[in-house]
This record gives sequence, structure tokens and C-alpha cells, in this order.
Amino acid sequence: MLGNIVDRLVKKEWTDDDVKQYVGDYQSAYLTYANNPETRSVAASGGTTSALLINGLENGDYEGVVVCNTVIVDGKVRPKFIIATTPEEILAARGSKYVETPFLREVLPLIRGFQGRVAVVGLPCDLSGLKRRAAKDPEFGNKIALTVALVCGHNSRHALIDETTKRLEREAGKKLADYRFRVGHWRGQLEAEFEDGSVISKPTKYFNDYQNLFFFSERKCMACHDHYGYDADITVGDVWLFRLKRNPIKHTGVITRTDKGHTFYEKVSRNNIIASDKLDVKDIMDGQSRIGPSHYNTSARSKVSRFFKIKLKDTVGEKVSWHSYLNAYITLANMRLSEKEWGRKLIFKTPRPVLKFYLYFKKGLETLR
Repeated sequence: MLGNIVDRLVKKEWTDDDVKQYVGDYQSAYLTYANNPETRSVAASGGTTSALLINGLENGDYEGVVVCNTVIVDGKVRPKFIIATTPEEILAARGSKYVETPFLREVLPLIRGFQGRVAVVGLPCDLSGLKRRAAKDPEFGNKIALTVALVCGHNSRHALIDETTKRLEREAGKKLADYRFRVGHWRGQLEAEFEDGSVISKPTKYFNDYQNLFFFSERKCMACHDHYGYDADITVGDVWLFRLKRNPIKHTGVITRTDKGHTFYEKVSRNNIIASDKLDVKDIMDGQSRIGPSHYNTSARSKVSRFFKIKLKDTVGEKVSWHSYLNAYITLANMRLSEKEWGRKLIFKTPRPVLKFYLYFKKGLETLR
């Protein structure tokens, strides 16, 4: 009851100009999930991304899929890109990866050395960089059959996941063997597996409260306004709509952008691999109504960046209200604080209730329009 009331109070009215501005060019939007429950298990949302990629691989649309795994290196969680050539390898890469990735440095050599065409899954900034490289090198570009963007608010530096897993190791008294950032329904849980096979699960807020406050954010994210993946063929992401919270199956929002992406999606959806219902793209925007506009507004971050001796270019010319200005100030202040040794200590010594209140305040600013 209370959730419905809050949902109505904070709902934003999106204009066609808003859609063009925030989402960019697109063809259709869908609310989806993978029909196979095994595909959905341990997926970040509805398992649609994995189902689409596996179907394209099995149908010969491409010979490999660039995916990101998490691996444990010297006891620390690190990303590793591979070109998956089997459904099992695609499924092994399911789940969110909230950690900085050297995308172009690792992915470009992988694609160049691969015999065949590939689908590529990546963050909006990564796929924009890939598109620029492909435009300069047509032979390389011809190897890219499909690009799938993951809706992204920002990414986090290694220090955040390192401190999180260090705490979990102290609690378990054992060494880390595997880690998942988010599994389960709705917000879900993080999972840490240890060398003896034991597992510790925590609510995702154990990590995400810090992440959502932009502590340990990568600096490049401050200059980015692309939340939805303008340069991809298809965009996929969570749909945080209150009406879906109690649905036993978590859903994935899909936005088809290019002719290639739309044709590919329509072909897969006809194969009964995924459950798919046409959706107004504004519903997807509703599910990203706080962070989407805030992410887009580089104008606000540009204006406050001088206080932190950072030069950020205003790439969008957005109007800066008092609340977007204050929100941008908090965002940059939190990022800068986490770059200092004393700041990192302060962040992790802050009591959880104080952190939660601070996060609610920031979310309140993002809700205003």
C-alpha cells in the first residue's frame, strides 16, 4: 500500500523530447525474461541477455560472444573478458560486475585474434569506443555481428570490492574462492564462496550502499551521459517498477535500436526462447527514473567540478536546478573522498544507519525534477 503511494508520488511524466534525450534513437521496447528457469538462475535480472546470445550462437549468427567473467586473482575479485563459444561459457558469465574493466585493452586483441564473427556485451562507454574503432578499421568492424549494451549508472574501482571481500573473509575466517555481485529476486543478494565450499550471502546493500553513493566511482563515469547505450544494437537492463516487485520472476527490459538489433530480437522472440511483451519505453525510463536523468546531466557535474580541481566538459547543455547541483556536488565529493587514504577509512567506519540516511537523502535529490 505504502509502496504504491510512494510510486505514484515520485512518478515522472516523460515527454517525447525526454525520450529522445535520455534513451536516444530506438525502435521498440519489451518486458522480457528467459523461459528456461536454469538460464534465469543467478542471472542479474531475467536471463534474457544470456538466452538471446545463446540462441544467436546456436543459429550461426556469430561464432563467439565477448563476455565478462569474474575471477579470483591473488584473493581479489577481478574481471576477465573471454570470447565464449559454447552456451555453457555464456551462462558462466551471468550476473552483474560492479568493478572497473579494461575493456578495449582486453577485448580488441581478443576479437582480432578470433576466427569468426562475434556478438559483444558491454557498457555503453565501452561499446561507443568499440564503434569508433570499427569505423576506422572496416575489416575489424566486419567481425562484429551484434552489440548489446547493459544499462549503466556508473562503475566502481577495485578498492570497493576489495574492502567488501576482505570483510567477508574476516567474517568467514577463510579465503575467497568465488564471488557474485547480485543473485536472486529484485535487489537480491551478493554471494561469497570460500575455499572449503562454504557460502556467505548478504543483502546487496552490503556493497551497493557504497556504490550507489558514488564512493569509489571511476573518474571517467563523471564525464559520461550515456545511461542507455546509444551506440548499441540492443540495450538490456533492470526494470525497477514497483508493480513488478512481487512478481516471482524478475524481468529484463529490452530496447531494440538498430535494424540489425531489432531483426535479431524479433527472430529470437519467435523461437519461444524468451517471454516477451511489448512495452512503452517510458516504463523502462520509470524504472530508471532517478539515476537515468542524473547520469545524463553532465552539466551539473561540470559546474561543480571546479570545487574539486577536476575539469569536466558539459556535453549536454542541460538545465541545472538547485537539487541537481547539490546532487552533483555530493557525487563528486564522495568520489574524491574515496580517493584519499583517510577518506577510505572514514567511509568504512561510518555506521550503517548514517550511511543509509545519507543514501536516502541523495536518492531524494535524484527523485526531484
